Amino acid sequence: MKKLPILVVLLISIISISIVSGTFALYTVTLDNLAEGSVVAKEFILLEDGEDTFEKDVKIAPGETVEWEFAIKNYDGTAISETAMDLDIKIDVKAADGKQAIEPLKVSVVNDSEQNVGEVTGVGLIEIDDEFVLAEEGQSHTYKVIIEWPSNDEIDANYAGNGFGTALSVTVTGTQK
Repeated sequence: MKKLPILVVLLISIISISIVSGTFALYTVTLDNLAEGSVVAKEFILLEDGEDTFEKDVKIAPGETVEWEFAIKNYDGTAISETAMDLDIKIDVKAADGKQAIEPLKVSVVNDSEQNVGEVTGVGLIEIDDEFVLAEEGQSHTYKVIIEWPSNDEIDANYAGNGFGTALSVTVTGTQK
């Protein structure tokens, strides 16, 4: 009879161990390469388009006009800027180094649509806001700078000679929209 309680205890122990190990069993499932990705920087291109026609020490007299052009683009060969871009164009008109400015000079800027987009008389800063919209094709903008010396017989002689000169410099900043 002693064998029966030992057998019952053994059966109860086996059943208990089976229930406990089933409860504590760990199930593992691995999903390989569920998601994968990467990022690459967009192209952001702002370059001079061709060569500007600006020159140094061009002589001008009352009644004369000088015209220069510069152009910018948002592509380089087959690579095109992949973002829209705000353009901040500044043309600084100031006295040339070691000279006094030719105060009667009128400097105007015309865009490629022949619209006057800024002007100054004497010295000052011409600021132009433009843009390159997001497009699949490269874009270019050309600007013409017109320097006029309107004749005024009463003051023209005051600006004659080598002691007078006006310098222009252009800077362009492109900012992603």
